[in-house]
Amino acid sequence: MTSTRITSVRICVFILVVSLFGDNLYGQWADYGLWSGAGISQDVFENFSYEVETQARWDYDFSRLGSAFTDVGISQDLSPLAPDFKVSASLRLGMSRADNFMWEPIRRLSGSAIWKTDLSETVSVSCRLRYQSSFKDEDFANAVRLRAALHCQVSKKLNATVSTEVFTRQKDLGWYYSDFRARVVLSAKTSKRRWTSFGYQVEQQKNTHDPWTEHRLICTYDIELKGRKGKK
Repeated sequence: MTSTRITSVRICVFILVVSLFGDNLYGQWADYGLWSGAGISQDVFENFSYEVETQARWDYDFSRLGSAFTDVGISQDLSPLAPDFKVSASLRLGMSRADNFMWEPIRRLSGSAIWKTDLSETVSVSCRLRYQSSFKDEDFANAVRLRAALHCQVSKKLNATVSTEVFTRQKDLGWYYSDFRARVVLSAKTSKRRWTSFGYQVEQQKNTHDPWTEHRLICTYDIELKGRKGKK
């Protein structure tokens, strides 16, 4: 199979995945908010890196701080054993507003498997499967998330990403489709190893008698620290 034909097949598979995940986004009520954050990442060893990210999320039509937390994660590129694949794990700690407007702790552990491949010099696609477990109300809430994304390098200093994601959550002895999310993000390189990102996200709750739709503006600042060199 020629490289052109392989690329065509990959594009068709990606379009099919996005089409299957796509859905009409509506709800009985809607909310608007802002997700702001900052992160630091660094390559520690060959194919191994870490990242630390803090976020503050505003909801209720930008009127209140809904949650604030820190994610600490590590990732391992599996090349050359499994080219295009990477695994990662992260821990989230913070606080969030409960339905009674009181603060409650956020404690979440997650693990992910990521596949990413190039379609051309400037376009790539990725797929991420994540399992996460959160400790709430003296019990664990488990979820599985599947994300498909299209990445485009617009220029040397501008990247664009379009993605869709579906959530399934555990209930009793089974699992159900609970949320759908779509996002577009533009990332601009402000200086060496520093990026500022702006985006828009819409998310809808599924399979409930009172579905909601959330609209979120995204603003983040990321720093890539210089990779550590091994001892000679």
